[in-house]
Amino acid sequence: MFAKKHRSKSVLTLGAAITATALAVTMAPAAHAAEPTDAQISAAIQRHFDGTWTQADVNLIRSIPELAAVVPNVTRPVESTTESVVTTSEGLSWRDQATLALELKRAKAQGTLPGPEAQLSVASEEVETPAEVEVDSAPTTDVDGPIPFAAGNKRWKTTHVYHTHRSYTGAIIFRYHTYAEFQYDGSKVLKWGSRYDDFTNFDAGVDVNIGDRLLVNTKSRTPASSGSSMMKRQVQLCVLRYGCYSTLHPWAQVKVYGTGKTKIGGTGV
Repeated sequence: MFAKKHRSKSVLTLGAAITATALAVTMAPAAHAAEPTDAQISAAIQRHFDGTWTQADVNLIRSIPELAAVVPNVTRPVESTTESVVTTSEGLSWRDQATLALELKRAKAQGTLPGPEAQLSVASEEVETPAEVEVDSAPTTDVDGPIPFAAGNKRWKTTHVYHTHRSYTGAIIFRYHTYAEFQYDGSKVLKWGSRYDDFTNFDAGVDVNIGDRLLVNTKSRTPASSGSSMMKRQVQLCVLRYGCYSTLHPWAQVKVYGTGKTKIGGTGV
């Protein structure tokens, strides 16, 4: 079970949002009429929280350095990355086995494989979706990098998707990671293996309160020509001065094919 990953050890309290009262005791009085009032600041943060923000709200948050450093930038394009690595394979020569060992060492160092704090999916909480029939319409010979593949041989691959959440100053508030292991033979996705999610790269000024259960945890039925794995979890962002000001629902879906190809099926909050 995930615990709070940064600073405080308190349990996640769902649905909390910053209030005008909290701001009133933490914000300095306005120096002149042009400065936003506590109520205006509270309302702008609330609209960031519930998705009804306007450009005026964005401009207000940007004008306050303490908030610009911790509030997620809702105007920034989605920043997501996918990568994968072969973990085991049939039919490899001793030379290819040595290459695979080096690839795995590199993948562990770069975070392509799940780390010790990654949360393993609970099998009883997984929801199976219908088998998928889409095929890889443009297979390539380099889909597995330096590890040659002969059709019919079975191999395992781990695919990793991460979504980076940044503030208005560009600082990383957190990264949400999902990992899915799958077996394939060149034409079919044969089965799913272990699946994980994780959070990393916490900003020093933000408490990231992580929900203890996945809101969405699906994988498609196998064997099939392709498959999808999706995970979604709730997080709450809090800072000492302003309290808990945002609840997000980061999610990521990966699409995999019987050829070994992987791609992002979707990601967001």
